[in-house]
Amino acid sequence: MSTSQPPTTRLFPLQTRVIHASAGLRLRVVSGRLWLTQPNMAQDLFLGPGSVIDLQQDWVVIGADAEPSHTPQEHYSEYLLMPLVAPAPSWFQRLRKSRIANRVRSGVSVIW
Repeated sequence: MSTSQPPTTRLFPLQTRVIHASAGLRLRVVSGRLWLTQPNMAQDLFLGPGSVIDLQQDWVVIGADAEPSHTPQEHYSEYLLMPLVAPAPSWFQRLRKSRIANRVRSGVSVIW
């Protein structure tokens, strides 16, 4: 069974993105540096390659200056977002729905 990792997101210097993380996300900086800020917060965060942070609320991410490089194509920052809780496999969700549907049809009110 192979698990594929989600693709990284690239940000060029001073490019911004909003991360909607109210469901919980883990951010890992792959390359470059990122600047994280939140409205009405007194302190911003600056993260470098290899840094990991768990986000529980929405953040604005600004691509700070990337690490010095010799080629202009590498002048960006990359990060990876992963959910803090792995989603249930689709086969499990289908099984659960079918059992719930069967119990409701049979008049049993207990739902697991």
